[in-house]
Amino acid sequence: MNKSPETLSGALSDWRVLPAADPAFRSQVWERIRKRPDTPWFDYLRAHAALLSVISVLALGGAAWSGGAIARSRVRADREAIVVTYLVDIDPRVQAVLKK
Repeated sequence: MNKSPETLSGALSDWRVLPAADPAFRSQVWERIRKRPDTPWFDYLRAHAALLSVISVLALGGAAWSGGAIARSRVRADREAIVVTYLVDIDPRVQAVLKK
């Protein structure tokens, strides 16, 4: 183990990084931007068609599944409400309790 009297936090607080400034940095960046090819939107879509198709199918499938689950739960709740209403209307025992 290192038993130096200097602590790590002291050494880190004194440490400074002073990189040399590159005078050509800005011009090099603009040169790389100018060299970048302009790709039309349709060419981008054609190059990424498989990925976009998979994403579309997954999104559509997820929406269909969640919509079906929500519809089934609503149908179940509506059915229970209809059954309860029907039984209250035809069951004389329930009607007698309600009239009291």
